[in-house]
Amino acid sequence: MTEAVTQNLALGLTITFIGMAVVLVFLTLMIFAMNITSNFIVKVLNKHFPEAVKEEPKKAKKKQTSNNDEEVALAIALAHHKALGGR
Repeated sequence: MTEAVTQNLALGLTITFIGMAVVLVFLTLMIFAMNITSNFIVKVLNKHFPEAVKEEPKKAKKKQTSNNDEEVALAIALAHHKALGGR
């Protein structure tokens, strides 16, 4: 009796693993096929129905009225001078 149970269990596990492998291979192939057809369809649609490109007007850059680097350097120099006791 235990041999029959063991054989049935082994057969069931074998069929389960074969089924899972078939599903894995099928899903992998389906994903690759979908990616390939998607890229092809997008290329064909872009060729026949291109999207209009909107050009946005360029905004004028604001010019800085003061140089921030010089102000920072001056502040550091004054703080250093004060930290040394005015020497």
